[in-house]
Amino acid sequence: MIESRFIQACVFRLPLALILLLSMGSVSAFQLQALDKSRVNLLDYVGDGRWTLVMFWSTDCIPCEEQKPMIEDFHRTYQASNAKVIGIALDGMENYSGIKKLVDLHQPTYPNLVVFTDVFHRQYQELTSKQFRATPTYLLFSPTGQLAGTRAGRIERAMLDSIVSAK
Repeated sequence: MIESRFIQACVFRLPLALILLLSMGSVSAFQLQALDKSRVNLLDYVGDGRWTLVMFWSTDCIPCEEQKPMIEDFHRTYQASNAKVIGIALDGMENYSGIKKLVDLHQPTYPNLVVFTDVFHRQYQELTSKQFRATPTYLLFSPTGQLAGTRAGRIERAMLDSIVSAK
């Protein structure tokens, strides 16, 4: 049901640039690091009854920086009800200082994680069946943890609102 609402919202309300990917399975192992350098799995962050928007960003991505205030506002609006955000930095711990500088600057209320650069592209392709293209890239997981969609490039707030508030 929820996935069909996502499809309807995308077909009727979203720009043609939105690329949908429907997945019948749940998230496979997608290993990441928290900023405290502990290992985590993306699976631990999805499927808790809320939509989960994952934003892949990098320290040199100007559109990512422009989108972060809107993404933060989206997270604050919905985190207590039906949606949340997870940020994932693509620079790897090799650029921990750059990642930390931007996290400290924006002070997001959503968690930010870091990829393992040596396995990221393989993990992304296994999860989405697509090659990673550019930042920002967004993944949307249904409240049950199913991958519901993906988009490379900027995303519009109205589109996100229409998906998570659909009845």
